[in-house]
Amino acid sequence: MRRSVLLAGTVAVAAVGASVVFAVTADAATATYEAEAAGNTLSGGAAVATCKDCSGGKRVRYVGKGKGVLVFAVKADKAGAAKVTISYTSGEARSARLSVNGGADTTVGFPGTGGFSTVGTRKATVTLKAGANTLRFSNPDAWAPHFDKITVSATTPAPEPTPTPTPTATPSAPSGEAGMEAEVVRLVNVERAKKPGCAALVVDDRLTAAARKHSADMAARDYFAHTTPEGVEFATRISNEGYAWSGAAENIAKGQRDAEAVMDAWMNSPGHQANILTCGYKNIGVGVSYDAHDTPLWTQDFGTPR
Repeated sequence: MRRSVLLAGTVAVAAVGASVVFAVTADAATATYEAEAAGNTLSGGAAVATCKDCSGGKRVRYVGKGKGVLVFAVKADKAGAAKVTISYTSGEARSARLSVNGGADTTVGFPGTGGFSTVGTRKATVTLKAGANTLRFSNPDAWAPHFDKITVSATTPAPEPTPTPTPTATPSAPSGEAGMEAEVVRLVNVERAKKPGCAALVVDDRLTAAARKHSADMAARDYFAHTTPEGVEFATRISNEGYAWSGAAENIAKGQRDAEAVMDAWMNSPGHQANILTCGYKNIGVGVSYDAHDTPLWTQDFGTPR
């Protein structure tokens, strides 16, 4: 019996559960939390350091490398989406894993700010519960940026526009692996049509290329992960294909023999389903490849263009 496996990764554009999203929303009540505040938790070597241009003249560094962890203690008057503006310094592009209230880790990319004494910001949206919350930053593989502070604002999501269908000619159905990939796209849009205001995704050749290459790489080198053995994460792979994104996500799966089986597996997994039904995504690319044992490996990439 073949074993089926699933993994999901998100740098998303709309809040679902404890996923992280990049979006522009309307501000309401706002609170600021310094990284070095006494209510936060620093562990594994994470430490407070001086920073003349940072808020309060301090920041927290040495987060990451599989050890350093910074946990912000955040309070919310009510449950719901909240915009988070992360102030940080970094002389190079780095990333961090963000976990909200102990939920699944989500990778957040941080572009270089021009120097470790120069403060930049990254905006995200998270889903908080009423009362006490935790936002945990870590990186099991490399250094995260130095954290200055976060600003948390309650948000009022903008309504999704109602799409106007455009009549198109019916193309001939592709065959083989391309046919299975196209069927996954069709089934994704069938599921999205069930959610009010959720527009159909449009196939983007760059996302398709990223998805196909990752499935082929996993099959050829016998691994199963969002991150390659060299440490290249899915968001970087999408960017390398020329897709400039403001939000992105990826689902992968192994062992499902056809489009219906892999979609059924993803839709029965909350994290994967959240990626499929995030209405903020506009584009999709799907790739499937087979390893030496004829086991299918699937990649599904989502994106919102910048």
